[in-house]
Amino acid sequence: MNRFICCSFILFFLTIPFSARSQINSEIESAPQHTKYTNWPWPVAIPKTSSPEIISAAARLTKSLNNPLNVLQVTQNPGCALWLEVGSWKPNPSTPGYLILIQPGGGRIIASNLEQLQLAIHQLKQKTRIHDGKTELPVGVITNYSLIGKANARS
Repeated sequence: MNRFICCSFILFFLTIPFSARSQINSEIESAPQHTKYTNWPWPVAIPKTSSPEIISAAARLTKSLNNPLNVLQVTQNPGCALWLEVGSWKPNPSTPGYLILIQPGGGRIIASNLEQLQLAIHQLKQKTRIHDGKTELPVGVITNYSLIGKANARS
């Protein structure tokens, strides 16, 4: 009987740290992540074959980023720019949408159509900030598609 009580007592104390660790881990996983921003001196760039509507949208985006550089019309993504692609990705069947990817050295907006480009530009404007007189963009992904991430990857 004494062995049973002693073993139960030891087992009880061994489970306390485990349950406390589990609680701490779940709190860390559910904690909101802080958005990192990067200074954005890069121009907006579009393919040379872009329509007048896309050129106009690119100009509005450039203005909203307080960027003094002109929109670049080039044959391919220059890398150090915010590259706009419209209509180059149209899976069928699918839902129209956009994907914005921002990194410190460049970014990309992929939109299934002009309407989705306008929505993407609006979202990016909402998330842009001015810090010490300089435009900053959030680093990461912005999209109106469903996200598959750590929270959804458990199985």
